[in-house]
Amino acid sequence: MTIVDDILDRAGGAGTLTVAGADPVGWARLHDSARRMATVLAAAGVGRGSRVGLLGEPSTHLVAALQSVWLAGASVTVLPPPSARPSGRAAADRLGPVVADAGLDPVIVDDRLTAVGADAVRPAGLIPLSQLVARARDAVPAVVRRPEPADLAVLQYTSGSTRFPRGVPVRHAHLAAQLVAIRDMIGHDPRNPHRMLSWLPLHHDMGLIGFLCYPMASGCSLVLLPPARFVMRPATWLTEVSRHRSTVTGGPNSAYRLVAPLLAAGLDVDLRSVRLMISGGEPVDPTTTARFTAAAAQYGLDPAAVRPAYGLAEATLTVTCAPAGRGPETDVVDADRLEREGRAVPPRPDGRPRTLTRLGRPVRGVRVRIVDPAGGAPVDERVVGEVEVAGASVVGHYRGEPAPPAGSWLRTGDLGYLAEGDLVLCGRRKDVLFAAGRNLYPPDIEAAVDGVPGVRPGGAVAFGVPGEHGDDLVVAVEARVRAGTADRAEVIRAVTVAVTGETGMRPARVLVLPPGGLPRTTSGKLRRAEARRRYLDAEPTVQKGHRDDPDHPEARTGAIGARPPRNVAAGTRGGH
Repeated sequence: MTIVDDILDRAGGAGTLTVAGADPVGWARLHDSARRMATVLAAAGVGRGSRVGLLGEPSTHLVAALQSVWLAGASVTVLPPPSARPSGRAAADRLGPVVADAGLDPVIVDDRLTAVGADAVRPAGLIPLSQLVARARDAVPAVVRRPEPADLAVLQYTSGSTRFPRGVPVRHAHLAAQLVAIRDMIGHDPRNPHRMLSWLPLHHDMGLIGFLCYPMASGCSLVLLPPARFVMRPATWLTEVSRHRSTVTGGPNSAYRLVAPLLAAGLDVDLRSVRLMISGGEPVDPTTTARFTAAAAQYGLDPAAVRPAYGLAEATLTVTCAPAGRGPETDVVDADRLEREGRAVPPRPDGRPRTLTRLGRPVRGVRVRIVDPAGGAPVDERVVGEVEVAGASVVGHYRGEPAPPAGSWLRTGDLGYLAEGDLVLCGRRKDVLFAAGRNLYPPDIEAAVDGVPGVRPGGAVAFGVPGEHGDDLVVAVEARVRAGTADRAEVIRAVTVAVTGETGMRPARVLVLPPGGLPRTTSGKLRRAEARRRYLDAEPTVQKGHRDDPDHPEARTGAIGARPPRNVAAGTRGGH
């Protein structure tokens, strides 16, 4: 069964789609529009083997156009919409390489973005969404040929948090397996269907696969909010959940970090309807999760509804998820033994504890193992190694690469361990710092900075640079407001104290940048590797083991923040 089979067999489904406060549209009515659009696309030469781009803000017409691409036998790539502001031109320029790499032709473009997006999609053909809608009104519904499992469904581009975005060729078999896993994970009951709500970008795998493809295939109701609504007013997420009595929603760790203090301060919401809130797409910080669940409980949210998850585009979406009814759980381990020996054991009475999030067990159809990063041999429980995944929804390669043999294990580049069957992540293999005989994980360092006065929540990256005795630690933070010299010096001191106290390692440099100064992907993830690259480009002396005087805070404001044309913010916008 493919997603097209699901849609056709339900004639669209009994639920509704509501976008940005507009009137609900039934999936059945949307399906009829999509079939007519498929006829128009077929007349334009779109068919099996075609790769179609989709560029626009969420709307019922855009969702119908997405479905029509599949009904026409083609695959889809949802592109990140650039803004209409002058900075949007840079975003549009970044679309061009993706359009070319994917070989998209045509690209369906929302009319509001035609002027900004036209240059980006050349030389691909451009179809204005309004034109497709208008021509579809008089078209006959297409006679749909059901796709084969091996046919390409989605060419999903990675977030680009670690490198240039790469296309993951998700075939109908991969997508179908993932939708079965999601159905099993969320507890689908046709007699009491879920009401889902999402503000997540549709070009992100969590937004597209988890919060659009699943309700489209199952026929359950969905409310879609433009991502900008959440960015401008995070409380909108929860007020809309309350208004629509949504049962399933979710977001990345940073979203929970933003709304937790809003709940604590007081919101007019009722969260008793929520049965599942997924936390995924970013490393899940246990402190953030605890703050959110405590604040949300007073509004009727069952803490067990919050379920941390782990996934990646290369596996279509979800790999593991905390089981229903258990709620978010943590693993408290001895930090020193974790860093020095790579073993996750209980802390000694006088030891330094480290609290990590349990990400649950593999979803249906997926297998997870931990291997020695050097030799590839599986390791025991509670021994840190590289996470490998396999299963029916695991793609395992990028566009232009040969597909691996069936059942192959995919090396994720993530480090972690298994604890009583639950996956626990420590960090990315290539991001780990080695100093004084210890492995330091950037997420732990960044979590230590969260809450430092003057630092923007979620606005910190940590990375290593070559030093005289292993890696030197650099921490770059965004100030809440543009800081003067005295304020910047105080932030540097506070960050230094927080990091040293938590990890026992004093930063060689603390860089204080203006709000928005750290590089992010189009889905909002911090780009740690890109920050490091720009730092090294701007400060080549660190490659020779140079280290600033640690007692001179002004020396440690850093070349990144001091040279705007070359700083971390240049050309950027604000998931595993």
